Amino acid sequence: MKLDLVSLLEPDIIALKLVGFWKSSDDVSSFNRFYYKIYRGVVVASIMVYIVCGYMYLYDKRETLTLADVNSVMFIHTANVTNPMMVVSIFLNIKRLHAMIRQLESAAFQPKSQKEFLYVYKWKRSSYFIKKLFYGSNIVLVILSPILAMLQGKTAPQVTYIPPWIYWRVYFWFQSILTVYSATMASIYVSVLTTLLIEAIIQVACLKERLHCIEDKQYLVESIKRHLQIILFIERLQHICKIGLSIVFISGVINMCTTLSLALEVTFIELLFMIPFLGEIILIIYVHCFYGSILASESEEIAYSVFSSNWVNTGASYKRTIAIFMIFSKKRLTIRLAGGMLTMTLPLFVQIIRTAYAYFNVLQSID
Repeated sequence: MKLDLVSLLEPDIIALKLVGFWKSSDDVSSFNRFYYKIYRGVVVASIMVYIVCGYMYLYDKRETLTLADVNSVMFIHTANVTNPMMVVSIFLNIKRLHAMIRQLESAAFQPKSQKEFLYVYKWKRSSYFIKKLFYGSNIVLVILSPILAMLQGKTAPQVTYIPPWIYWRVYFWFQSILTVYSATMASIYVSVLTTLLIEAIIQVACLKERLHCIEDKQYLVESIKRHLQIILFIERLQHICKIGLSIVFISGVINMCTTLSLALEVTFIELLFMIPFLGEIILIIYVHCFYGSILASESEEIAYSVFSSNWVNTGASYKRTIAIFMIFSKKRLTIRLAGGMLTMTLPLFVQIIRTAYAYFNVLQSID
């Protein structure tokens, strides 16, 4: 396993290139050329058709519309809207992503001691596990979807309106292909954002280790500069997350309550898709809140690491610098969502689950 931090993002960059939403920092790159932009346009247009046809199902059944019909559309097509929006959010912040990659490549962000290498190895294993989990689970779901639809004799893997001028078999495989794109986009944004969160956790953990070993003022100044670089890294991550993840968490509430409501009415074969899908939605929200909590917890200990250093027998100027740094580093490093009203930590995850359950009860009372 490579220990360079940038290698964590390599699989996600490849996936972004495949779905058409990558832009190189090099202007002459093939990913900035006209034909690649055309491919991106085709992907966007296809996804728009895919989503619009999904919601057109409600209009097509407007005269006999039931709550089960609404749930069957909302539980899956809400995710189909959210996934491209998150990838577009990453694409619109691609310059920030390039800047973060350059930070990770810099000498200041590389592990120096054996203990720091162990931190990197520990968290890197966690990141690879998340990647395998989400890419693997989405592969299972995109394979299950058309197979279960064929077993039930359906004309499409997901509930949708099929235009009369399109042969249903053609649309069946069109929707199956677009489901692969949507699932890949879900894997990309979860993997990219959790990887960047883990990178931030690694940097904070390594900074704490270095602060324990401060020997002179020059070493302290270097540590302060690194702390400022970490804050800049997290601010850039905040820009990518603040709108996109707010949408993900809101759509997650819709996904959970509609899926739970629908699960009480569907057949066993349909449950084979719904249960893993529901589990993945819950897990997406949980992993972001989990790593957000760890980042906040680790950053709270920076001031204590400074205090634990060997500063007792130093001069007044050094002690004054230590005191200022401790005051400055007391502020937790967190990811704020919904315009700064919510903090991405585990209490938010609990709040989201409670909200989804409350809306599920409302749906049951309506039914």
